[in-house]
Amino acid sequence: MYQKQAVEDMLRNYTTITSYIVHTGDEEVHSAKLDLDIALQKLQDFSSNLHKTIIGVFVWGIPIQEQAKRMNVSKRQISRRLDDGLHFLTLIMNGEVL
Repeated sequence: MYQKQAVEDMLRNYTTITSYIVHTGDEEVHSAKLDLDIALQKLQDFSSNLHKTIIGVFVWGIPIQEQAKRMNVSKRQISRRLDDGLHFLTLIMNGEVL
């Protein structure tokens, strides 16, 4: 069962997870990355705004203020999208949303 904090941590370390898997052969991390990749695709299909926000802030490390400016929304809206997107990803990864 994935927790929101674990999903956020995986997103923040997304670019290094693959090299970690290659170097360690950790099957558990590999399985979690596959779950995350599938969930990200489903999120993109569901809402491109949530997907762009999650990728921009958590994966690329764009500050919330800058992401808000790029998407022409408020910082509060970005925070909501981050929370909603993270919640949705967690539900998908846990098999609660298909």
